[in-house]
Amino acid sequence: MKKQLLFTLAFLGGITFASAQTEISFDAAGDDLQSFTVGQQNSDDLDEGILTVSGTGVAVTNNNFMGIRSDTPTDDGATGTWIFTVSTTSATPINATLNLDMAKRPGCSVSGTVAVSGYTSTSYSFGSDGTDVSAVVDAPIEFGSIISLVSGTPLTVTITLDEMLNVDNTATSIFRLENVILERDGALSVEEISANNIVASVSPNPVTNSFQINSNKSVERVELYNITGRLVKTFGEEAHYDISDLATGIYIANIKTQLGSKTIKVVKE
Repeated sequence: MKKQLLFTLAFLGGITFASAQTEISFDAAGDDLQSFTVGQQNSDDLDEGILTVSGTGVAVTNNNFMGIRSDTPTDDGATGTWIFTVSTTSATPINATLNLDMAKRPGCSVSGTVAVSGYTSTSYSFGSDGTDVSAVVDAPIEFGSIISLVSGTPLTVTITLDEMLNVDNTATSIFRLENVILERDGALSVEEISANNIVASVSPNPVTNSFQINSNKSVERVELYNITGRLVKTFGEEAHYDISDLATGIYIANIKTQLGSKTIKVVKE
């Protein structure tokens, strides 16, 4: 009996119990733009613990997202909620823009709200834009208020899916969350900045092939990120910044000057 007990304890000691990852923390000493992944891999910042479903909704777990599908074709009863917490260890308040990298099936429509504790909720609605239920289209959501993060006061983010109209697709996710992006100082909503005697702007914006940076301080380095927070290009100081090889969409230019880093939204047509 004693040997059996020791064997059982040794066996249990070799098991690792994974806890749900439902909180992300903005690194005050890190980049101005920080992206947090969602999925079921151990390396993901948020996992299936953030997602609950109701109605006819069914949770879909994937290495790259957390989604919702329905077992009922042509159904609008699938609902669900993603809930997670955002925090920081910074004792000084950090103002940030919250962006949610969402996606949906083109042949389906979704609507709901995004709520952050202490702020006015933001509504979203994406209509059906075709009958293709096999493809996936981006459905990004930007929270309507700049949020303030400070140590000891975490914020709860609740994404509510109130209605999802499914069109004959019961095998795959209809609506899903892929990444959570936080941008310091709300730079995702600002195209021209003036702070600490630094003035910077991008022209033309939107841009087709290349853009210029107009700044009253010397530009030392430019890092260009896509909307998910991935670094796609790095420049030194140049007369023209060529992005002709990039796909159309929204990018974030992190401009490093003598007085620090500033970010500007760049729209590629």
